[in-house]
Amino acid sequence: MASSYFTESEAPRDFRVSSTESDGQYTKCHLCYTVKRNFYCTDCIKEGNFVHSSMPYSDRYSEKLSKLLRLKMNRKHILDRCERLLAPKLKKDSLLTEAKQCRDKIDLLKLAINQRRSNVDEKKKELSELKTYNTELRLRLPRYQKRVASLGTHSEKQKLELQHKINLYNEQADSLAALRRSWIRQLTTYIFPVYMSYDTSDSIEDLEFIGEDLQEPVGRAQLHIVAPSISTDGDYSDITL
Repeated sequence: MASSYFTESEAPRDFRVSSTESDGQYTKCHLCYTVKRNFYCTDCIKEGNFVHSSMPYSDRYSEKLSKLLRLKMNRKHILDRCERLLAPKLKKDSLLTEAKQCRDKIDLLKLAINQRRSNVDEKKKELSELKTYNTELRLRLPRYQKRVASLGTHSEKQKLELQHKINLYNEQADSLAALRRSWIRQLTTYIFPVYMSYDTSDSIEDLEFIGEDLQEPVGRAQLHIVAPSISTDGDYSDITL
């Protein structure tokens, strides 16, 4: 049994591993593997009857442990009490926050409703104007139908008149062309007879009158205007048209 300088009810402070060791000899601890002079037995360590190796910390481990447990219990008790005391305030703050959020949502909904009502009023106004415009168009429709029918009739008349003018123009153009050809024929027959030859050395007797039916020319023809067939004294009684 290890010797101790304290009573049997206290844990030994100077526990000797061996009674034969001298006071100045240090031994390695089997618990923390450090070399020290003072050691405690296993029962003292299990019961917490040991102190810190430094002298200023004179409280035993068991006392510190019980004090720590008491502090934890007191802290838990204080926290529980604080939670109970703060619960109404926290609930009140939560309700106030929810109420503020609800008021904000209500304001936004009111704003959206007002905007929707304004849009509905504008659409109703546009619809009313459109109905009025459509009514006016329906009232004007018969008059426009009469105008369209009148314009259609006028267009048909103009088309017929234009076709008649085109036909008249074609007839007059054909008649004018025939008259022009007749005058040219009379001019080349009675006033300025035109003869055709194929040789510049031909005499007037050898020339062919252009008014007669000629055969297909064999070469490049030359036209000659000779003396007029009518008299120049103004006597045209022998001319028959």
